[in-house]
Amino acid sequence: MRSKIISSLTVAFLLFSLSNSNFASSAATKAGGVCPKENKTTLIKSVKYKCTKSGSKLTWKKSQQHRAKPSKAARPVASEKPAQTPSQSADTGKAIAALTTPEYLPKPPEGGNDEYRCFLLDPKFTEDTYLESVSIIPENLKVSHHGILYRLSKSSVAATQKLDQESQAPGWPCFGDAGLPGTSPFAGAPASSWITFWAPGGNLKAYPVGTGMKFSAGDQFILQSHFMIMSGHAGHSDSNDKSNSATTKIQYSKATQNVNELKTMLIAAPIEVACGPKESGPLCNRAAAMKDLIKRTSEKAALFEAGLLAICGKDPRNPVANPVSECTERITSNRKIYGSTPHMHQLGTKVSVWHTSAATKVKTKLSDRALWDFDNQTTDWLTPPIEAKAGDTISISCTFDVNLRSLLPMYKDMSPNYIVWGEGTRDEMCLGVINYTD
Repeated sequence: MRSKIISSLTVAFLLFSLSNSNFASSAATKAGGVCPKENKTTLIKSVKYKCTKSGSKLTWKKSQQHRAKPSKAARPVASEKPAQTPSQSADTGKAIAALTTPEYLPKPPEGGNDEYRCFLLDPKFTEDTYLESVSIIPENLKVSHHGILYRLSKSSVAATQKLDQESQAPGWPCFGDAGLPGTSPFAGAPASSWITFWAPGGNLKAYPVGTGMKFSAGDQFILQSHFMIMSGHAGHSDSNDKSNSATTKIQYSKATQNVNELKTMLIAAPIEVACGPKESGPLCNRAAAMKDLIKRTSEKAALFEAGLLAICGKDPRNPVANPVSECTERITSNRKIYGSTPHMHQLGTKVSVWHTSAATKVKTKLSDRALWDFDNQTTDWLTPPIEAKAGDTISISCTFDVNLRSLLPMYKDMSPNYIVWGEGTRDEMCLGVINYTD
């Protein structure tokens, strides 16, 4: 009976959740071409160009030409195209392209401190492209919690453009996923579409030699930005404070020779952490905490936690509180594992991700953070990479300590809460991002 219930929940959850060499150069630097920042200059073939604003647009002009006085800048709208410019990497001499999101002022839902906002960015790929380096560069670290860059297939671009244009402000809301109709945390933005992500202290700037992220002609980016407006942590609790506005740059370079396609696998564990013995309050009740989570984020929150419990062999009808969250996932095909990036929030104390060989039972650590540091979320690249076989497993274990709430300023004005997997800063995650090739 239990296996039937778990199977049914898993199938239902997958409908919402875990369902699973060249690029066109960016807009050329030429008179009239789009540029990224007013007054920026560049030198192309001995000709100097300057980025000049006209109305709400930024375009390149030859510096020797007379520049008309720019009109007052208009507020970016959702349909406004992001800035795009090529430059030259001082390290490699390879062309670097950059896209920048429109400026956005985060406004978390009532009762919350977090907002997830997605932005559509068009790299204008006209043929198959492999990216050898990708960086997410947030302009305002005060309000930036993390960012995830997804690959959007050409077939989904039109629907996403419509979603973008329907929003009065730049971008569209996307708590926990890409915000597309019918999607949830990993559906519509499945693991296979993850390109890179940014979190404090860490950023995937360059992929291992001989690998790259593949794009087809017409594919675009979706950038999911998690903004956080929190007293004692982000600097301001006032969401109307203009200093909280932000833009984010995506910078990338192409591979100049044949490489193997780098892919992404996600492993996540459900989280069931009760309030501590010295804590009390209405949100220490799990049901009340879940209702609060849904109010602060989205209705998908409860579905996701229930699905993780089922997938990881737990009973969603009877969740058991435990400060340690664990899950194991079986690998379905041979693959070469290149790196691992663990992710938790502020109450995590340690996290470990490991591979287990089905043939030898040997365990190999992919990531091991005995002292979790939220501000140092780097990727652990493996040298050499691990040759994993079908039937092997990947596991993750995360440990949390609610006593940290009495020490961290960000929790000062918050009522303690029972913790489940959630998209807010006061919630928690237990996630491992695994990069591999077939």
